Amino acid sequence: MGEEEANPNSFYIASDLLTDIFMRLPLKSLVKFKTVSKEWRSILNSKRFVDMHLNFQKSEKSRRKILAACHCDCEPPPTPFPGDEEIVYLHCESTRPSMSCDGLVCIPEPGWVNVLNPSTGQFRRFPSGPDPVPTPLNFRRICFSSTGAWSSFFPGHWAMGFGRDKVTGSYKVVRMFFDPNNYEILDVNTGEWRKLSPPPYEVDTGRRSACVNGSIYWLDIWRGCCKLLVLDLHTEEFHDAPLGASMVFKMDTQIVNLEDRLATATGRLNSHHEWGLEIWTMDAKETWSKTYSISLASLCIKPLEARWYRPVIASKQGDVVICDNKKRLFRYYQRTDTICQISPRTCVISPYLENMVQLHNEQADLRTEFACIRGNTCIFKVGIAFQSRVDKFLSKGKCENPQNVIILKLKIYNIYD
Repeated sequence: MGEEEANPNSFYIASDLLTDIFMRLPLKSLVKFKTVSKEWRSILNSKRFVDMHLNFQKSEKSRRKILAACHCDCEPPPTPFPGDEEIVYLHCESTRPSMSCDGLVCIPEPGWVNVLNPSTGQFRRFPSGPDPVPTPLNFRRICFSSTGAWSSFFPGHWAMGFGRDKVTGSYKVVRMFFDPNNYEILDVNTGEWRKLSPPPYEVDTGRRSACVNGSIYWLDIWRGCCKLLVLDLHTEEFHDAPLGASMVFKMDTQIVNLEDRLATATGRLNSHHEWGLEIWTMDAKETWSKTYSISLASLCIKPLEARWYRPVIASKQGDVVICDNKKRLFRYYQRTDTICQISPRTCVISPYLENMVQLHNEQADLRTEFACIRGNTCIFKVGIAFQSRVDKFLSKGKCENPQNVIILKLKIYNIYD
């Protein structure tokens, strides 16, 4: 009782209510709240909360974000485009191949694999050893690397994948070399490489993979035949996945994770020599359905122009943001069945999620090429790019009671009445 009289503003917030509140606050604020008390730090560092926070980011309640590469050199980032989406810029070489999963980015380079969490500014760097000495390039690799039909090649011509084990929550890097044979998997938590059993067949080394629901998928398209190879990241076993009988595949077909569903995107010419884009998605029962059939006639693409398109994010209204190999961004409006360009030059990496997973090794330096995270107008020295009104208020030292801070944040985000 005496303690309450000494501090009349103190009160208790149940841990379940705290968890529900924390999920709705910006990650930048959550990082600060870890210093408030042991209880709050325990909640925010728990695997349960990290998973709940990630699922909330994926929900329809959270604003969609896109992660893009920017050769910034501290110049202003590209002008933001109008719409519901938000772009977060990562300072890295835009031509360097990368993979992503749940907001984490994996950037291989010769002799190393780098895994970065842009939200926290943490990254881990793993030695990957020398690349195998390849046999002379075969016709298949020469033919399609020279035409530009493939997205890009990883260092050493590995076929690679990056994803999350849905059982343990561990993030893993997979790489496969087919001539000579070498198949390995890296657990980001332990930093150890292990050997994998051989897959049943080769896949295209220059084609992107996609991770959906704890499995990595690779397309293999060769001489009119298409296969879909799957690796379960928990059992670490390969198997085939079915493809729809009506689906059409070309060398420029893209495979992506579109809102937690596996999707393929293929450009096609119609009888009037006008381009269109077909997007198919696979459900949990591995059944395929055509989700979008988009006319690209208004974009005036030449019939013989080499082009691929990749869906990035979709809204709950069914609109889709799409990027192409010319680094342009488009938005397709499903209600009006129209498509328009919204950015002339944006090098998209992936959808962006704020992820609180800890990479217990190194903290990225803002001067390195992995760490400069940009908002639409300025650079911040913390991983997340956007600063809320509350954080500006706190930075001026006007509020010292952290529980009052919680209430203030709830007021601004319309969570608390």
